[in-house]
Amino acid sequence: MTKRLHELIDSGGTQVQINERIAGLIDGVVKDLERVGSDHEKRIRFIERTVNYALGAIGCISAMLYLIKVLKG
Repeated sequence: MTKRLHELIDSGGTQVQINERIAGLIDGVVKDLERVGSDHEKRIRFIERTVNYALGAIGCISAMLYLIKVLKG
């Protein structure tokens, strides 16, 4: 993309055209960063949820085993 921007500058493009090209480049970079950031956040939330469910399941099993032990004993 920057190669095209340099070609535009070298060919004598107007300032308006150059500004539009730069704005387009900046928008593209911002969208890429938002996508990468949101993907990372989704992965982190998935891992957190999975760990929470696993810990909850272990707690439930432990509580049930304790109740069985108490009721039998």
